[in-house]
Amino acid sequence: MKQQILILLVATCFLVVISVRAQSAETNQSYETAIASLSENSERSTVASAIAVLESAGTRAFPALLAHLEDNTKASSTFQRAVMEVAASGNATLHHPTIGEACFDLIQSQVEGNWPKAYRQYYVLSPQNVVSWWQSRRDRSLQELKIETARASLAQARQHRGQPQYSADAVRFLEAHLKEVSGAKK
Repeated sequence: MKQQILILLVATCFLVVISVRAQSAETNQSYETAIASLSENSERSTVASAIAVLESAGTRAFPALLAHLEDNTKASSTFQRAVMEVAASGNATLHHPTIGEACFDLIQSQVEGNWPKAYRQYYVLSPQNVVSWWQSRRDRSLQELKIETARASLAQARQHRGQPQYSADAVRFLEAHLKEVSGAKK
């Protein structure tokens, strides 16, 4: 009898593991499909649906998004518009955003938000640090990540107090941002 119960328990555990793995593979594939849908060849509604899938997944989609940071496929203009870049020489070129840049922006917008240009120098995340940043925080909730980055941004802005680059407006903005994310229920 004990042997039959043990076999039954082992079989149940095996089925649970298979089920979880199948769901994970299915979920990962849905993120990969959504990321591929950010390309310039996708319809506007497809891009909007892809963004919704990735944003609603929160941190569960971060590994897939991070895996595409080096993807140079052109992203849909629905997600981001092309921008004119002017070199020091005065030559202007049109930079069309990539899937990799779109993936980074999806992570950054969920964690830090989308700030006015005047305050973006205080962002914590960058394409260069986001992978190592995530690796050391992968066990935290999105809410915890939002609060942590808001505190770090505010501390960075405050450290310039008494110096020419100090911005009281930036500090006020970042204080309001921290208050907002600290009170958010998500």
